[in-house]
Amino acid sequence: MRFVLLLCALIPFFAIAACEAQPEPTSEPAPATAVAPEPAVEPSPVVIGTAPGRDAPADPVVVSDLTLGVPGAYTNLTYGYQLRYPENWFTGFGNRPILASFSDLDPGLHNRDSMRAGGCLVEVSTSTNVFDLSLVDVVAQMPRSFPDAELFSLDDAPAVRSRRSADDGAGGERVQVAHGDQLFNLTLDHAPDAAERCGEAWQTLLDSWTWIEPQLTVYRNPERGFAVSYPNSFSSLSESEDGLQVSSEVPAEGEGATALSRRGMVLSTQFFANESNLPLKEWLAANTDGAGRTNDIPLDTLIGVRTMREGAELGTQEMVGTYQGPEGNIIVVTCAYPLDRQWEFRPIANAVLYSFNF
Repeated sequence: MRFVLLLCALIPFFAIAACEAQPEPTSEPAPATAVAPEPAVEPSPVVIGTAPGRDAPADPVVVSDLTLGVPGAYTNLTYGYQLRYPENWFTGFGNRPILASFSDLDPGLHNRDSMRAGGCLVEVSTSTNVFDLSLVDVVAQMPRSFPDAELFSLDDAPAVRSRRSADDGAGGERVQVAHGDQLFNLTLDHAPDAAERCGEAWQTLLDSWTWIEPQLTVYRNPERGFAVSYPNSFSSLSESEDGLQVSSEVPAEGEGATALSRRGMVLSTQFFANESNLPLKEWLAANTDGAGRTNDIPLDTLIGVRTMREGAELGTQEMVGTYQGPEGNIIVVTCAYPLDRQWEFRPIANAVLYSFNF
């Protein structure tokens, strides 16, 4: 019976029905306290450490030391891995940390189906390991279901690798690995005449795969009851009971946050009371123009909405996360950065938005 339960639990994963990731919350709204006659304003506590919901690693890495935005090198700060791929390949289409894609064909001219049919397509997806499954243990009990599966190590993490092929020569491979509280599914699809070149790129990706834990500052705001993480190399610009502003750059004398976003990333949080108690998406419809919304941000006890839009300054871009707390209030987290450095700052912005919790 235990084996049947494990098999049923694993089937969606091997079918690549990847679920949205749901990081565990670590911050709860602070309980109401009596107001003193003349309360002193105290800064919100800031803790140097790892993102909420993650165990502290032995050797966390400084984000500013990582290679970000360089062709051929991909770093996912949200789920803690980095890899290499051919420099002339394309990535970034989809732009979601739960699904990273790489292809030798231009996504401006091809969709995923035509990439599989005419070239190479590699995808890395992740989902929460809700059953705390060990792939090695379960696959060892199912040799008939996966006769070609083999066990190997993906940067010291036990993984399962299987291959598939069609009569016309098309085919691919799949790697599944459990790491931390996540299940990772790596897939290669290639056209009939592209097996060799796709296979070489695929092997480079697997050989270069490295697990990382970025060094982050966890900002907790007890007044508004939320937490968010950002690289500990960022400089503080301002802080109030509603939130904070930090930047990857040190501002020049008299340089404001908006102007600073032309040369570096500026992270800011805002609080909105939502007195009409509108649901999140109704609040967005009533208070924004709706342009640039890309996808929901899946978290454990709430859903956030991510927006990509032009920044307030010419030549800048903003990635925005909008979240609704348990009392109906709205928190907006904005990451603004230069458009010509978007590939460098988008991984950081994604990690910031996916770290948010109440």
